[in-house]
Amino acid sequence: MKAAVTTDDHGFEVTELPDPTPEPGQLVIRVNACGVCGSDIKAQPYAPAGMVMGHELGGEVVAVGSQVEDWREGTNIAVLPVVSCGACRYCQAGTASHCAAASFIGMGPAGGFAEFVAVPARHSFAVPADLPDRYSALVEPFAVGLHGVNRAEITTGDDVLIVGAGGVGLTTLIWALHRGSARVTVADPDPQRRDYAAAVGATDVLASVSEAELGAYDAVVECVGRAELLQVCQPVLRPQGRVIISGACAEATPIEPITALLKELTVRYAVAYSVDEFREVIAAFGDGSVDPGSTVGPSFELAQIGEAFDAVRESRVQGRVSVIPHG
Repeated sequence: MKAAVTTDDHGFEVTELPDPTPEPGQLVIRVNACGVCGSDIKAQPYAPAGMVMGHELGGEVVAVGSQVEDWREGTNIAVLPVVSCGACRYCQAGTASHCAAASFIGMGPAGGFAEFVAVPARHSFAVPADLPDRYSALVEPFAVGLHGVNRAEITTGDDVLIVGAGGVGLTTLIWALHRGSARVTVADPDPQRRDYAAAVGATDVLASVSEAELGAYDAVVECVGRAELLQVCQPVLRPQGRVIISGACAEATPIEPITALLKELTVRYAVAYSVDEFREVIAAFGDGSVDPGSTVGPSFELAQIGEAFDAVRESRVQGRVSVIPHG
């Protein structure tokens, strides 16, 4: 099979690798699409040579391993890209990303920037056959947005501020609207991203959090990962408001605690998703209550993977960028 593997100079080379065979408990899928995520861009400079990246993936089952029941070839699936022990308290609760033994497809185990890939059967989810192939690769990013909305406890009538109109921000926006928020404001300094957020359904858009009305929001979901944003978001929240950090930041985060204290604010962090959230995304796609079509961006062939990464890195395109390994 053809696969895009990382090189010593942190680029990609499309090469021939052996077709995978399923181990016990695995499926092998023909990859229909694999999204390029912002986390891929951040990880690429640190990826060792020979890695097959790609964690936003879906495809068609072409081989079923032993100890796997209720799966057959030809089924289209979305993949929750975590390999875990399956037995610990976190796996049993459906939050496998917190398993102490967890590894992530595309960040160790081979990922979706290849024609075929082996995946855990218990983290594979059938998608309706009538959905476009690319939608299976959108389940993972939509599950990220849903998890942030769940952590923020967003419900009918809430006023919500979303910071950042990138991939996580847009899926968070769609789920906040789906939950019946009264107002969903999106703040982003990029005018094209603001326009895109408005087209997707944002009630209003701002160039920065500093433009937001003070004390006007029940929840803020920060989807950027900038150290200063936790403190900047506090003044716009109402008493007993919630701020959720969905953006990854490795720097120390300053906070002025008196505002949080006097308002009794809740600060939470959100990472990954649960099995139930994966299922909820697929159900919403299937019944049409959530239409991911507005987030579909350009697609690239496997040989164009460098261009796909550049397009995401440079924010040159709108929507989710996908690599289509089979052209």
